[in-house]
Amino acid sequence: MWLAFRDWPVESIAAGGIRIADGMITTDGWRVSFLTLFLYFLTLLSLHLFRFWRWQPLLKPLGHVDFWTLNRVCSVGNMAVFLLPMRLGELVRPMLVSTEAPIRRSAALATIVVERVVDGIIVAGFLAVALLFMPKSNLDSYLEIRIGTYITLVIFGVAVTVLILMFAFRKRLSVVIHGMAGRFPGTGAASRIAGMVDRFMFGLSVFPDFKNFLLFLLMSLAYWCSNGFGLFLLASGFQVNSSAGWVPLGVPLIGAFAMMSTIVVGMMIPNAPANIGSFWYFLLKPMELYGIEAGNPAGLAYALTVWTLQLLQLLIFGGWFILKGQVSFRKAFAIGLNDIEGTGGERN
Repeated sequence: MWLAFRDWPVESIAAGGIRIADGMITTDGWRVSFLTLFLYFLTLLSLHLFRFWRWQPLLKPLGHVDFWTLNRVCSVGNMAVFLLPMRLGELVRPMLVSTEAPIRRSAALATIVVERVVDGIIVAGFLAVALLFMPKSNLDSYLEIRIGTYITLVIFGVAVTVLILMFAFRKRLSVVIHGMAGRFPGTGAASRIAGMVDRFMFGLSVFPDFKNFLLFLLMSLAYWCSNGFGLFLLASGFQVNSSAGWVPLGVPLIGAFAMMSTIVVGMMIPNAPANIGSFWYFLLKPMELYGIEAGNPAGLAYALTVWTLQLLQLLIFGGWFILKGQVSFRKAFAIGLNDIEGTGGERN
C-alpha cells in the first residue's frame, strides 16, 4: 500500500475535476466512455463463468457438485478471496462446498492448492512470453518484471513437483505422518492433523484423472485469455489527451496480458483487504514500459477502473446469494482452525 500510494498518488486522477458526458472525462488528463466500461464488465461475466466452472473437473474425482451449486459457492468464495486480508478467503470455498456436497474440506482445499499452483505456472508463462516482445524503455521496471517472472516460475515449478510427489508417495507419507502422530497418544490434535493430511492428499486425485485435469487446464487457459483480452479492451477505449488530441492509452494486447500476469502474481502475496494498493501497483508495472511513467493520472485512472469494476462484479454476485440467504454470511466469513482441519460437522 505504501509503495502504491507513493508512486501512484490517488488524488492525481481527478486533477482539474471529473465531468460526465457519455463517460468520465477530466479536463486535460484522460477519458473513458460508458460503452467501454459496459463492454469490459461483460468480459468480467465470462471471467466469472470460467472462474467457477473450471473448479468442477478438479472436484469431480471427489464428488459431484452441480453447476448452480458451484456458482453459488464460488460467487461468495471468490468475493471472500478478494475482500479478506492475508489470503484467508482461500479457505471459504472449501468450507462452503463441504456444506453443499459430500466432499471433505481438506480434500477440497487440496484442489484449491492445485488451482493456484497451475494459475501461477500459466500466468508466469504468459509473462515470460510477453517479456520477449515488450519494449525496454524503462529498464528498471523491465528488470523487476523479469526477475519476478523467474522467481515465480521457480516457486510454482517446485510447488507442482511437491504436489505430484505427495500424491505419488501418499501411502508412504501417510504411514510416516500417522507414525509421528502415534507418538503423541494423549493429544487429539496430532491425529486430527494426520487425518487432515490424508484428506488433503486424497484431494489430489485429479492428477491421474487425465480427462478432468486436461479439461481444467483448457478452461483455465480460456479464463486467463478472457481476462487478458478484457484488460486490452478497456485499455483500447481509455484515452489520454496529447498534442495530437485524444489518443488510446497505448497498451497493446501483449502488454495487457503482462499486466494481467503481474497483478495475479502480486495478489498471490498476502495482501491488505480488497488488495488495496497492491492491485494497481502490480498491474501498472508493465505499463511503465510503454511510456506511462509512475504517477501518470491516466494510468492510475485505468488501474482503479479495473479494480473498481472487478470489485463491483464480485460484490454483486457474492452479495446476491448472501442477501437472499442462500449462503450464510457467518459460515462464509467465520474462519477458524476447525475449518482448516475439517472437523465440527463436516460431511463424510
